[in-house]
Amino acid sequence: MSPLLLFVVLGFTLTLPAGAQQFPEPALYELLPANYQHPIARVCYTGEGICSIPTFIAPGTPCECRRANGAWVKGVCTH
Repeated sequence: MSPLLLFVVLGFTLTLPAGAQQFPEPALYELLPANYQHPIARVCYTGEGICSIPTFIAPGTPCECRRANGAWVKGVCTH
């Protein structure tokens, strides 16, 4: 591989915008740990963790997350 071609390929891969990164998208209302490490567009915060909720729900609105056993936990939309 020529040095010029290698430079072009590396330059392209290093300049991809951060938005091009792929993050896992959790299921709506699925209870996750409060320290979940990936970005979530709209978050419902509960005393047991957080969950992803639809973006049309306004911050400050009551919401709920679903535990693995199917029980619902009350919370509030934080962002």
